[in-house]
Amino acid sequence: MVFNNIEFLKHYEEHPCLWDKSIPDFKNRQKRDAAEEKLLPVSGLSNIKELRAKIRSIRGTYNQEVGKIKKSMRTGSGAADVYKPKLNWFSYADSFLRKNIEQEIETESNLVSYKFILTF
Repeated sequence: MVFNNIEFLKHYEEHPCLWDKSIPDFKNRQKRDAAEEKLLPVSGLSNIKELRAKIRSIRGTYNQEVGKIKKSMRTGSGAADVYKPKLNWFSYADSFLRKNIEQEIETESNLVSYKFILTF
């Protein structure tokens, strides 16, 4: 059973149909349901509804943190003033969830990629 977010994210990453918007399986409900069934036993949760809520919570928190990073970069502050997430699992989640953010940013050429701050 998984009891922390990093372990959960390792298992979640193994099922790209649940998080990678660029693949056709992301829109395939049957494949997503099957992936959730595989993820449920290792999640430590009792049902799919709780699993979906946990995924929504992690994704929402991740997106909020990315938003804080972007907002701090837009203020014109120096690199030292850019927001750095304190969540212990953010870097791991970012290692694969960033792909979705990068696809959204491709059309916004005037924004500097937030990956810059993660190297500090």
